[in-house]
Amino acid sequence: MGLLDPAAVRLLDENAEVRRDAVDAVDTSAPPGRFALRQALLTDEDAEVRASAARRLGDARDERFVPALLEALGDPMPSVRDRAWRALARLGAEALLPPVSRALREEPVWWVRRAAIRAAASVAGTGALELLLEALEDPFWRVRNAAVQALAWLGEADALVRQRVRAVADGSRMGAVRAATAYLEGVWGGAALAPEAPPLFVPEPLQVGAGALDNEDPAVVTARLERMPASDVPVSELVKWLGDPHEPLRALARRRLRERREPEALRLALRWLDEPRVPHAAGEVQALLERLDVDDVALASRILDEPPRPGAVGLAARVAARRAHAGLLERIRPLARHPEPAVRRAALSGLVHDPESRAVVLSALEDSEERVREGVLAAWERRPVAPEALEAHARALVAFAPAARSSRERRAVAEAAAFLEDEVLLARASEDEDPSVRAVALAALAQRGVLSEAQLRAASTHEDPWIRAAVLDTESARAACASDPDLSVRRAAMRLLVSRRYELPLAESRSVALLGSGSPDPWIRARAAGLLQAEGEREELGALLRLSLDTSPMVRAAAASVLEACETLDERLAELLQSPGEARTEDVRVSAYTWLLRRADGPAFERLCAALRDASEPERVTSHLEALTLVFPDEAFAAAPDIERRRPTRPQRAKMAPVRTAPESSPHSSRRPLGRTGLSVSPLVLSGAHGLSAGALAEAHEAGVNAFFWEPRYTELTRFLRSGRTRRDGLVVVAGTYHSGAEAIRRDVRAALRLLRTDRLDVFLLFWVRSRERLDAENFEALEALRAEGHLRAFGFSTHHRDIALEALRQHPWPVVMTRHSAAHPGAEAALFPEALARGTGVLTFTATCYGRLLRPAPGEPVDTLLPSAVDCYRYALSQPGVGACLSAPRNHRELKQNLEVLERPWMMPDVLAAMRAHGARVRAANQRFNALVRQAPGGTRDTLLALLDEEASDV
Repeated sequence: MGLLDPAAVRLLDENAEVRRDAVDAVDTSAPPGRFALRQALLTDEDAEVRASAARRLGDARDERFVPALLEALGDPMPSVRDRAWRALARLGAEALLPPVSRALREEPVWWVRRAAIRAAASVAGTGALELLLEALEDPFWRVRNAAVQALAWLGEADALVRQRVRAVADGSRMGAVRAATAYLEGVWGGAALAPEAPPLFVPEPLQVGAGALDNEDPAVVTARLERMPASDVPVSELVKWLGDPHEPLRALARRRLRERREPEALRLALRWLDEPRVPHAAGEVQALLERLDVDDVALASRILDEPPRPGAVGLAARVAARRAHAGLLERIRPLARHPEPAVRRAALSGLVHDPESRAVVLSALEDSEERVREGVLAAWERRPVAPEALEAHARALVAFAPAARSSRERRAVAEAAAFLEDEVLLARASEDEDPSVRAVALAALAQRGVLSEAQLRAASTHEDPWIRAAVLDTESARAACASDPDLSVRRAAMRLLVSRRYELPLAESRSVALLGSGSPDPWIRARAAGLLQAEGEREELGALLRLSLDTSPMVRAAAASVLEACETLDERLAELLQSPGEARTEDVRVSAYTWLLRRADGPAFERLCAALRDASEPERVTSHLEALTLVFPDEAFAAAPDIERRRPTRPQRAKMAPVRTAPESSPHSSRRPLGRTGLSVSPLVLSGAHGLSAGALAEAHEAGVNAFFWEPRYTELTRFLRSGRTRRDGLVVVAGTYHSGAEAIRRDVRAALRLLRTDRLDVFLLFWVRSRERLDAENFEALEALRAEGHLRAFGFSTHHRDIALEALRQHPWPVVMTRHSAAHPGAEAALFPEALARGTGVLTFTATCYGRLLRPAPGEPVDTLLPSAVDCYRYALSQPGVGACLSAPRNHRELKQNLEVLERPWMMPDVLAAMRAHGARVRAANQRFNALVRQAPGGTRDTLLALLDEEASDV
């Protein structure tokens, strides 16, 4: 058979873990590897595989894969969309610009929008100016920051860019745009906007009694809301909180809205459906609607009584179609021609499911907006069930052919042409620039037998596997099975031959099966087994016997199915074992004896004895026969004492091996006391935030890490902590709550104990404290009571605010405090750390790399400045008196291995500290040039923007 890249074979393995490893191993130096990655990008079930495939296609710098990456922008998983944007930027693909505009309005995940805006800037430069200005209005600051970074670079050398930015700011009512422009003026050396410019976002004051709910800490707001009757809170506030980042507050607001059951609440809540960029809000509204006992027809009718809003219209349209409500559908059909594209699209989302609205739906193919037309395409791709609907869609698409623009539209047209057997349109599509469109057309033309010999030859030798697979026939499939450089084509060829097995001459079917039985691909070997006949030639029986020993369960099962169906199997096996030649192959003989003796009855025992007394059997076969004696009953050996003496000793049940644990004093560990808590922790507290596998966590533990930062959503860390890999008593688990109030805290402690299957937590923190009230006497006493009851060994709080932390330590004897600290944020060193040290409070720190900014040059820094590593950043924090440990959240095994170097020397050499402080001061100075929601950009060239797309900044 032709050679295949072993990694490309593994890329089609049934096991997702195998495929994940294979993606990085595929050889992209030649086209077959890149085509294999394209197939993985568009078809693999695992999002991690698809995302990695996108990354590697970008690294390959092959523009032929731009269409596939553009298609991946519609992937359901944000990680894949993010990588597709980055890859398109790598390729310099200007075709990404139109989708960027849509992403800025509709992409629900902020970091994917950020990747889109950076990709646009890196590819188009000033050509992306209007997109960058639009991004300044994004609801999430990191997206605005990406736009500011790009504008700072573009405006540095282009006065027209600066002029356009100022004009937009002058005409904008949004504080975010004006604040960003004020910063940019400082970067460009111009006069900043007046200091009275409005802030980026002015929070609306709460309308409940003065100070009744308002607080900087959402946990405090949640606790206050829990104590208030739902009727005492304005509906508008409850609806607003559906879009709050604090999950407990969102859930409580949703619950209070259910209790209110007011139509006004629903009317307001539905507006969240029109803002997909605010995380969670639309999902909270859907959850609210699902749990409310409302008349959905009445709700849809009320929606249609008001001026149309896309989200609400979409809801009403889906209700109308689901209920087949003639009155509602009659009111929705005119909205499919509404002036606003988003409303038209929303109306179609329901009408596509209504047979009576078919004409309205199909007329949408004439719409000028691609997003509206996509509703019709989606209905076609699902393939209408009714034959008349299928034909109507096909005819409409064929009529739409001259206006089809995108690859998706042209592909749908080609499929419709194939359905209607329109050879003229198929011939045109067979020359399309997009290989997926050409493949559809060529497959239809080949099936109709209208392709010329020259066309077939050109297609069958084309470099793109989609094209080669499209024109496969019985004859070419036999060759493709053996020699095609793409495994997906080999599979397509085998699939075709299996489907036509009864049309093939017996000799050809046997030849294909024997060839496939030696394939490196288990999928092909399994299908080949199904083509073999145990009653056929001896060579076929030998191949089946070998396949029954295959390493793949799928192959073994396929071979076993054929062998079990053979009524004369025993006779054929006995004959084969007596034959010379290939039948003497050890694998064949081992398998043949296994099948021959499978019944373990009297005749089988006689065959076993005869075989064991035959001195000509190879040693491996004899050993296997001796092992098979164990399946026969003991009494069978009474008449054959010579054979009984050859029976292996039955293996004793292995005793459970002792659990492997890290030694109490690992050679690479330097445990530190955590204040006066009595706990001893490793210098690193390893977070499970990025899903490190249980194996990687165990590796870290064996290296000396005994402290882990846990939240309920960290499934891999939960699995590790509940496993038998280590003794629970040797670990320090840091958990916590985002709630406030004694009952809520106690509830979260009980939940953590249950999830971790333990009766005691080591350190329990009030997470993300943002107000003094969160650290009041009630919460402190609640935690103290839980410690007195034995549920906690220590407790404390986590905060970014040093002043709040310092005041709290002076008011109550908090055992542990976790705070932000790095060389760029050294303020805790002046007062907080000394206070904690004096009081015996254990200190944990986080954001040691300042969100990755310490790992990059600060603006104005010499280009030859030696930058610190993440390990340096951790060592800087750990060198401060009083600091017990530093939180680390590696994103992958490579970062974990690097961070574990801290354990060998958890302090920074004195001669390096000064340089680290100086670099941190420069980074901090740059940060201070931003207002509250805008961050500093390194600035630079297209390569800098591409580097920003590559950054994997850790959160700690």
